[in-house]
Amino acid sequence: MAFNYAQLESTAQKLLQNFGQQLTFTRTAQGAYDPDTGQTSTTESTYQKFGCVFDYTDTERADETIEQGDRRVLAEAHDYQVNDKVDINGETYRVISVSENRPAANVLIANLQVRK
Repeated sequence: MAFNYAQLESTAQKLLQNFGQQLTFTRTAQGAYDPDTGQTSTTESTYQKFGCVFDYTDTERADETIEQGDRRVLAEAHDYQVNDKVDINGETYRVISVSENRPAANVLIANLQVRK
């Protein structure tokens, strides 16, 4: 018997929209190299997703991968990438870690570690 995770994904998205905030993410991509100028172009794209922002506890910061000032963003399912930037209350953070809650084929939520 297979479980329908699509309904659970929809519920998670509704909860994030009701109790979270809309966040704007920016992704910078390397473009093509121009031999005439010797430069590589870059392009920026933005996208918006709902998420809840949390501080890490002292116990979690005891793990050496979490630094003072890091934040946790519990966000709706999306293809987040390390080095995407996110604006949280007027401050810019960089995504340094992405882990997905994916019990089957559907991504239910993403847990992002972000740093200034």
